[in-house]
Amino acid sequence: LDAGAAPTAVAHPPTLRAADLSHREMKLAAATVAALLAAASGLTVQQDPCAGCDEGLAQAYQTCAREFGNPCAERDDAGIVGSGPGTKKDVSCCLKKEKHDRCLECKSMDCEFKTCNVNKQYYSERTLVAEAKASTKEAYEKFDDKAMKAAGWGL
Repeated sequence: LDAGAAPTAVAHPPTLRAADLSHREMKLAAATVAALLAAASGLTVQQDPCAGCDEGLAQAYQTCAREFGNPCAERDDAGIVGSGPGTKKDVSCCLKKEKHDRCLECKSMDCEFKTCNVNKQYYSERTLVAEAKASTKEAYEKFDDKAMKAAGWGL
């Protein structure tokens, strides 16, 4: 260093003040901070695996089962279903089959204390209606009349 030389100014980066930021930049900064805080705090959105278990899914599953059998079975290049890797028969129908299987598991869940949201009638709506009709007072009267006549209790 030269003893007689004037000291040089050191360039410091400019300080950023809130007054220097535009409204749009402030919103972006606030949104970024909020997103980082949410990620850091572990807040995650959980999906309900039992949602969507309705008659529409059951019909879609049956259509896929009619078309493809097991749509998740993988075929090789020759189109033959094998045990090795390959391509699925139909990916969309495979997803419906997996959802259907999950819904059947949900249907059997024990939600005694309303700890889950389950459609207990999934894939048996029509059977339950038929059973309910067979359990009506009129149905029992017909059965009772036939049984009594068969036992010799009628005129």
